[in-house]
Amino acid sequence: MRVDTSDGSYVVRRYGRLHVTAAEVGFEHVVATHAARSMPEIVAPLRDRDGRTLADAPGGGIAAVFPYIEGGTGRRDPATARAAARLLARFHDSVRDVHVAGGMRSLRFVGSLSSLRERFVRLAADPLVGRKLDWNALVVATTAATARAAPLAGDLPHVVVHGDANPENVVTCGAGEVRGLIDFDFAHETERVYDLGTLIDEFARDHDYAPLDRGRVAEIVAAYAEAAPLTHAERELVPEAMLRRAATLVWYVVTRHGERVPGDVGGAPLYAARVAEIAAAAAEIREAARG
Repeated sequence: MRVDTSDGSYVVRRYGRLHVTAAEVGFEHVVATHAARSMPEIVAPLRDRDGRTLADAPGGGIAAVFPYIEGGTGRRDPATARAAARLLARFHDSVRDVHVAGGMRSLRFVGSLSSLRERFVRLAADPLVGRKLDWNALVVATTAATARAAPLAGDLPHVVVHGDANPENVVTCGAGEVRGLIDFDFAHETERVYDLGTLIDEFARDHDYAPLDRGRVAEIVAAYAEAAPLTHAERELVPEAMLRRAATLVWYVVTRHGERVPGDVGGAPLYAARVAEIAAAAAEIREAARG
């Protein structure tokens, strides 16, 4: 909710995601606050007199207040895609010294793909959702991606990622004029190419249901690399990063919708179709990412 005052405009945000905890939101706030010190496009949550960023929300839950960033969201044009890629690279650089307590788990990239494969195997046997998606195709795609990623994953740089770099989280005031990066709900530490893969899968499409514009892949990768040079391993695993993100959304959406209504898969077919599309075009995407 936007609130305009004599001191400026603010956004009051209530956190309503399933199972969200104060500790998880607190981590998001730490990440945003750290990045905001060096990036004007990121705003830190306001603090009360005791230094807290969280407050109890009326009716339950928790809330926070942020400065309002003027502009709109949802642009996917090529100029905005390139600007968003450069912004994401700068964000990764701004949080390079932020790490999750306990250290980074080794080879999270491969572990995530393997875990997704096993979840899809179990969902295929679930009587409520077993016939609602082509789980076998998802198993095959994640198995192939795991095999392709395994030899290179150890060379992938780790960083705290935004986790959901899509057009609705990039504030703009015109084509290529990026004003802000918002919504750190899914921030976590993993290989940074995961964030780049997410951004490509979202910004290289004209809309959610449009096919991937493979010509934009090279442009987005090049724009990111202008601000943060990419390793050989990262360029080679761009399609696997894209696939990992789309497969993660299949599992996430099915799980969350199933908690509300058993057997409901929500918008998971969209992301399952993206997995199939990325798997089929992996060689072309990889060639584009190599530059």
